[in-house]
Amino acid sequence: MKRSICATLVLLVGVSVQTGCERGGSTQAPDVGNEETLVGSRESYDTEDEEASLNESYGARPELPAAKKPVEKCTGKGKTRECTMVDPQPEVTAARGARAIIGRFRWGMDIKTVMAQLEKDIEDEYAELQAKTKDPMEQDKNREWKREAIGEIAKNHVRFEAAAHHRWGVSLIGHEFKDNENEEMIWIKSPTLKKFYFFKDGDLYKIVYAYGTQAWAGLTYQEILDQKFKTWFGPSPEAKAEFDEETQIKLIDYVQWNTSDGDRVRAFDMTAVHGAFVVSIVQGESEDQYGPRLPTGLESGEFTDDVSDVLGGSDICYDAEGNMIEDPEKCKKIRGDLDI
Repeated sequence: MKRSICATLVLLVGVSVQTGCERGGSTQAPDVGNEETLVGSRESYDTEDEEASLNESYGARPELPAAKKPVEKCTGKGKTRECTMVDPQPEVTAARGARAIIGRFRWGMDIKTVMAQLEKDIEDEYAELQAKTKDPMEQDKNREWKREAIGEIAKNHVRFEAAAHHRWGVSLIGHEFKDNENEEMIWIKSPTLKKFYFFKDGDLYKIVYAYGTQAWAGLTYQEILDQKFKTWFGPSPEAKAEFDEETQIKLIDYVQWNTSDGDRVRAFDMTAVHGAFVVSIVQGESEDQYGPRLPTGLESGEFTDDVSDVLGGSDICYDAEGNMIEDPEKCKKIRGDLDI
């Protein structure tokens, strides 16, 4: 697509819990109005009517209590004294940030509903673009962009079936799914951000955000965590690691925030292999049922904008109605692949 279709979401996150006597600022909801920093392009995704409709269909979420400032917690005495800034209500802070990122999406949405929500994001951005110009040619370009952007949504619907010969298994989300277990995905991208919506048995239960290193040029993983995301999800994420069961070799470090809504927010540094910082938000209840899907640190592949690389050059694809197409040439046209 030629323009970003980022919505109110976003983020990127880093690792490691703060130590020492650093003074963190008060926690706050993610900034959703600064497209230049890829924090999001919409001022707000919803209206009271839309929120009420979502509550009616998927259940009202409990009202979150007012935000509280981090407090300093110290341990030890004398030279061994160490202090950190601790969130007095970490799960509430994490829930506030997760809700802002998830925006108009709710767990349990089916694929068609998620596609419709993504179209709303595009329509919102299109309205803003049209409002900024009176040039007929520019308005025509905007209309063409909207048409192409909406068309991309249906093209980027993936069913994880071994028969499709897809190559997502070596991508940065290769650990997030299992073939032949009724799992599907919709993904969208902008130049520096890819968003992946995962479904199990037709229900949305996880969203993954993968940011290219140029998203926040000049900032390290740790700096992004400290300067941005700890203020959004809270200053005290849990530092965690994944180990090989047999050798006990550490595979990957990550941080995790648990929310009062029961969701789990995780951040991974996957720049070494994939050139991306990855944030995942998963419904805790679903993860308990299906099992956690964590990166091993051993995946191969690249975070690129080349369509054939992203889609994996599959011999099987799906049309806008979800029908399987087994003609490689037709699939090329559907996906917009280019011969290089």
